Amino acid sequence: MIKSNESAISAGLLALSLLSLGVAVGVLSRPTILPQLSIAVSRTPLSAPVYIAAAQGYFRDQGVDIELQEVIGGNRSYDLMANGGADLATSSESVVMFHSFDNSDFSVIASFASSDNDIKLITTTNSPLRSPYDLTGARVAVTPHSSSEYFLHNVALMHGIDTRTLNLRETTPENMTLELLESGEIQALSLWEPYGYKLMQALGEKAVLLPTKGLHSTSFNLLALNDTLARYPNAIVATLRALDQAAEYIERDPAGAKTIIRRQLQLEPAFVEWVWPDYNFRLGLGQSLLIGLDSAARWAQSSGAIEPQPLPDFRSMLDNRFLRQITPEAQDL
Repeated sequence: MIKSNESAISAGLLALSLLSLGVAVGVLSRPTILPQLSIAVSRTPLSAPVYIAAAQGYFRDQGVDIELQEVIGGNRSYDLMANGGADLATSSESVVMFHSFDNSDFSVIASFASSDNDIKLITTTNSPLRSPYDLTGARVAVTPHSSSEYFLHNVALMHGIDTRTLNLRETTPENMTLELLESGEIQALSLWEPYGYKLMQALGEKAVLLPTKGLHSTSFNLLALNDTLARYPNAIVATLRALDQAAEYIERDPAGAKTIIRRQLQLEPAFVEWVWPDYNFRLGLGQSLLIGLDSAARWAQSSGAIEPQPLPDFRSMLDNRFLRQITPEAQDL
């Protein structure tokens, strides 16, 4: 009788163990639900770390599910984020500067790319423009409140030209076309890649690229609403870790990185090879960006692009709390 009871108890314990094991296996086999964030990403090679982190699975590896929402230009990327259509955005420092005057509810959490030759000044052999020194009185197309506009003014100032003499024509990046130049309405275009390359190809032998390489550096940055930073701190850190992995991949396998970007943005191999040496992909957030934002803001006011008013506190807008968890040597601000 005692043996019978012992057998029953043993059988019960075995069944309970098997049931527990089954539950445990079931729990472990369930797909992990990752926190979800979306990035409004500008369709430019400067966004390469974002695209590569997605293509290589680095976001998921780091524990965050990222949805990319592609737009053209940093302004549209910012607008999508500001209007609640995305959690994060990519943009140049010029876009950050312009919007900082009317919105203090967002922050820059990292710079991930830079270039001293991404923006071009392009004209034709039919134009009298051959050098930035010829810009006095020139009719130039720009994308307003963007790096296109700031770049043009910066180059003009470096060559001693009164920017008030510039005749600006405001347009979108998509409208920076051969037809616009041939219309005679404008003499040059201030535009970023890949539109600069496309225009040069369309112009062929008529293309004239004004010498501006090295005169102006553009940074590309990751922005977030402050509410997003407060709600998803761990996912933000995971996102930056993935971008850091992508930057390492670009350095380790540039051929593979270029292939990913060429396919993602449907670019010609020749263009990618032409533009790639101008890019530096590295995570950071420091004094150089702070100085750049301050200089751009002072220019915006002196040029009349922004009405006179106190400058934003850019130091408070650069939030390196998350980046410092990845690169402890990240510069204090």
